[in-house]
Amino acid sequence: MSRVLIVGAGALGTVTGYHLALGGTEVTFFVRPARLAEMQPPQTLYCYDDGQLKNFLNYRVMSNMDEVRAARFDFVMVTFDGATCRSPEGTKLLTQLGDAIRATPAVIVIAGVGVLDHYVATTGLPEARLLEGTMASLSYQVARATMPLHPPTRAEELSQASLAYRQMNGKTGFMVAARPAKTARDFAEIYNRGGVSACVVLNAELFRIISTAFFPLLAVNDLVGWPDAKTMSAEHEKLELCAGAMREISRLPRHGWIGRGVALALTRPLIATLLKKMERDTLPMDFAAFNKFHHGGKVRAQDIQVMRDCANEGAGVGHRMLALNTLLLRYETHIAAG
Repeated sequence: MSRVLIVGAGALGTVTGYHLALGGTEVTFFVRPARLAEMQPPQTLYCYDDGQLKNFLNYRVMSNMDEVRAARFDFVMVTFDGATCRSPEGTKLLTQLGDAIRATPAVIVIAGVGVLDHYVATTGLPEARLLEGTMASLSYQVARATMPLHPPTRAEELSQASLAYRQMNGKTGFMVAARPAKTARDFAEIYNRGGVSACVVLNAELFRIISTAFFPLLAVNDLVGWPDAKTMSAEHEKLELCAGAMREISRLPRHGWIGRGVALALTRPLIATLLKKMERDTLPMDFAAFNKFHHGGKVRAQDIQVMRDCANEGAGVGHRMLALNTLLLRYETHIAAG
């Protein structure tokens, strides 16, 4: 039996743990002591894909790092966003986690964005034991977010759940970068055993483009006030700026020839079309409302840091990053103004 430890039991960690457990994986959550009682089984999840409630029963919870040292896991998934894992508390926990699993074969799955170097530095583990991943479905705590209800959403069932989620294409729940290749395949295999949610293995450069170049689109949506896709598509000046920033990120040398190819395709009309498609594919969950809750608040600091890191990386290799820096200035000014 495969064993996975999930550090953090928010929406991302709990939904991912549920899908891993469906395939027979032994799932354990590591949480703060104050959350032990709250995280006791069962957890009730509402799935927008089929409008049904899911009861998540078969998992364990621990809160002491000595328990982690005494156990053996195949994978340890850390669900902190990029800003949280860089915080003093997050950095301390990653250092302790690295010490706890160093003598074991466990691989850390990084569910935050743009933090691989931070994990290498804090855990002391080689890159061969670190796998970059990200959730491909949208999930949130029901009590913390009020979403517009689109049919056939079952309002009564939704109100009974602690968490709700929607897989973007009705199937894909997680993505990992194909480096290290065998490690990525092994994780995807245990995730896919459940049969109702899939983990996709992507070329490492493509994975990093997808997980960084998307943030300018979120930033311009925030600037406009998180409108629907049709309204956003009419914001030609902001979408042109967005397209320029996305192209600059894609052209960073670490993204190689794939990045250069992606940059050629990133035009304003294409981005508007993709935005409309994502909105349709996310129904009956409201795409704009979810992003307002998640990226407009919960992980906004992470998103800005990723864009800032990309701007600095570009400057370091002689790229002007004019569109990205312009967008960052406007976005940070907008946030400061409240």
